[in-house]
Formats: sequence, C-alpha cells, structure tokens
Amino acid sequence: MSTIGIESVREQEKPERIKPRLIPSPQLGEWLREMGGSLVFTTYQSARVFFLSADTDSSTIALERIIGSAMGIAVDKDKLWITNKEQAWRFSNVGARTLKLEEDAPAVAYDAVYMPRKGMFLGGCDTHDVLADINYNGKTYELLFVNTNFSCISAIDSHHNFVPVWKPPFISALSPEDRCHLNGMGSRDGKLAYATACGESDTGLGWKPLKNGGGMLIDVQTNEIITTGLSMPHSPRWHDGKVWLLNSGDGEFGYVIPEEGTFIPVIDCPGFARGLSIIGDYAIIGLSKLRENTFASGLKIKEKLETLHVAQRCGVMIVDLRTNKMVHWLTIEGITELYDVAFLAGVERPFTPGFSYPNLHRQIMNIPSVFPLEAPKRIEPEMTENEEEKKA
Repeated sequence: MSTIGIESVREQEKPERIKPRLIPSPQLGEWLREMGGSLVFTTYQSARVFFLSADTDSSTIALERIIGSAMGIAVDKDKLWITNKEQAWRFSNVGARTLKLEEDAPAVAYDAVYMPRKGMFLGGCDTHDVLADINYNGKTYELLFVNTNFSCISAIDSHHNFVPVWKPPFISALSPEDRCHLNGMGSRDGKLAYATACGESDTGLGWKPLKNGGGMLIDVQTNEIITTGLSMPHSPRWHDGKVWLLNSGDGEFGYVIPEEGTFIPVIDCPGFARGLSIIGDYAIIGLSKLRENTFASGLKIKEKLETLHVAQRCGVMIVDLRTNKMVHWLTIEGITELYDVAFLAGVERPFTPGFSYPNLHRQIMNIPSVFPLEAPKRIEPEMTENEEEKKA
C-alpha cells in the first residue's frame, strides 16, 4: 500500500517507539491564546504532522498524527492540505465537535475537526511547498505544488500524476532529475507570485555545487530572477510590501523588496530554517538541525553556529517583526528536521483522527444540509397516433 497504509501508521504509533518531546517557551501557550489560533507543522523525517494549541490554563497541548513523509501545508477555514513526497491529502474541516476518543476518557470540545476526504497519488515528485485555491494566468487551481524532482510547479490531476504549470526560465525539459532544487513558492493577492530555487542549473542535481550562494528568488509572473546570491533559500511569503524568505544556508531570515532585489537579513536562526508563516506582526519559522552528511558542507550556517557556540535547534521560533527579535519558541527533542509550518487562524483547539481511529471515521459524518425532499415529477411518455385515437 502507500506510505500512509494502516500497517505503516500502526508501526509508527507503537508505544515502544520513542515519542518526540515538545518543550515550549514559558509564554507560548498564552501567545497562541492571544492570537486566537493554533499551529500545525510537518516533520517529514518522522512521518508526522503536529497540531499545537493552548489549554485553558495557557499551557500547550500537542496532537500528532502519521501522514507519511509530511511536507507542504496549505490551510484555510474549510480545509487543510498536507502533502508528503509522493501524495497529497485534503482534510475537510467538518466544524466544531465534542468527541470522546476512549471509553474511559472525558469528552473534549474541539472547534475544528479535520477529516481526510481526498487523496492524490503523485508518484516520485518530491513535493515541497503547496498552495490551495490559487490563480495563475487567469485559471484557479484547487492545489499547486512544487514538484522538486521535475523542476516545476504542478497541479494535481485526476488522470495524470501531475500537470506542469510553470518552470524556471532556465529549465529546458521536464525530467525527474532535480536540476535546480526548486523548493518554495508563494502567493500575492491570491495569485501564484514567487518561487525559490537553490541553483541556476539545467542538468541533473546540478544545483548541488551552487548551493552556497547560487540560490535565487524568481518572479513567477514575469520569469524575472529578482534576487541572486542566496544560499538554499526557502519559503517566500508576501507580507506588507515585501517578500519575506529564509536564506537557509546562511542561517538568516529576512526580506526582499521586489523593485530593489536585495536580500535584507533581519535575524539569525539557530538552525536550518524551512517553513514560514506570517500572522499579524509575527513570523513563525520552522527550524531543523543540519544533517550529518555532505548536505551541510560549505554552508555558512554550520561555521556560524559553531563559532558562536550556538546549539542547533529543531523546532519553531516566533519573531516579532516590529523588533526583529525572537519572542517565543518551541524546541523538539527526538526529531531533527521540520519542513513546513502554518497558523490556523480562529482554530484554538483543532483535532484530526488522521488515518487512525476507524470508529471516529464511522461516527463523524459531514453531510449536506440541503436535501431534495420533493419527489421528481413523472414525465409521461408521448403517445402514438393510434394510442391517441383509442383514448379518444
């Protein structure tokens, strides 16, 4: 079966497996309550998606589910899309529910329950960032995803593994070679607007020698390369007249004013940054530890953290954009890498059964409120001339 098959889920959820430990900063729960929402983030290495919310006493509560090698997240009030390297899953928000997960457990009130409704099997695309209900060139797509292996941005399709929508101007062919390590994309005013890539290469894995300083920010609408000289950039996000992004290889978070094209760092990150969500005056950034292989070779972040004696951190950091200082954080032990992070606005206590709890999948139904109560009118068959004469 797939990477989210029942046996895979049961194996990941065995009690004897080491469970990740989440350590929040003292005021993180209170901040979530003040912001009126919760966090969701993916840890593809451990095949998990986490929901983090505040309890009534402002402590934090974490819910984890197995979603395969979970990567990109797209969210709004009605749904939650989560992709892994080979699949895309749509979870529908069926509304507020009070649920009892175990017979001897108390009932808990949740203000959003996300149920899996749709799955797409994409194949060997190595998906990264995703955007839902997004417009490009006058057409609105249900879901676009960064198809890193094929060096393009693609749409889901009911027949093909994917339909390519856009590729960087220097990519000449649709080929599963990860030529430039296209990884991030962002929207502006509901339209696909920006993309990040790690190197201007048109050969298989040709980006790797370019990862230290060869990265770029691209305007998808014009195909213009806005900014060069970046080091493994990720997660471009439009906010307040700027494209905010993570210059991951240099360990920096900052922004680009498109008309000027220069990357302006505002804060250093204590880890390899991937995943960015901006809510109000705050930036929520995902952090990973560097891999103990050739991945980190030549990257400035490794030398920077060692020189400053800063311990690498896996987790989340929250930056106040008014002061450019880290004000809250979450450290995760037992996991070394995150990919994406999103804020669930207006959802203070989320829940999903994921692909477990079959009893809940039977119990939680979401049906239309409108039903055709009137029986359809009977259409009388047309009579022949002989039948009309007999009736007369």
